[in-house]
Amino acid sequence: MKKNPRIQEILSGIILLAARRKEPIPVPKIYSILHAMKAHESVLSGIRFSLTGAVCYSREIDQAIDRLTDDGFLKSVGGSVLVGENVKGFGEYLSGFLTKSQIEAVHSVSIRFHDRLRRDAKESRAHP
Repeated sequence: MKKNPRIQEILSGIILLAARRKEPIPVPKIYSILHAMKAHESVLSGIRFSLTGAVCYSREIDQAIDRLTDDGFLKSVGGSVLVGENVKGFGEYLSGFLTKSQIEAVHSVSIRFHDRLRRDAKESRAHP
């Protein structure tokens, strides 16, 4: 029986499942979207944020991104992340930490995260 997943595995799944190969995600955008989603997504309840004015930061998110980057699942480029070369092995990696139903829940949150990301990008292009 698998133990309760740590927030890092949950965040890793959300971020990587939402990442695309040619669409870098700015790390500050990851912070702000997940912060906004936290109130509505129980799976995100373990994330802690620091807010300083308009700047939102989370050590847990940084740790998840660092781990994904170190393992080759993500690539960090100029303050943004995108899919790395080792992405094909991520499903197996994630199944070592999460049950199938937990992976499905993380995938659902990831879809909503990506939708918000796309919506925010469209809005910022419409209002330069």
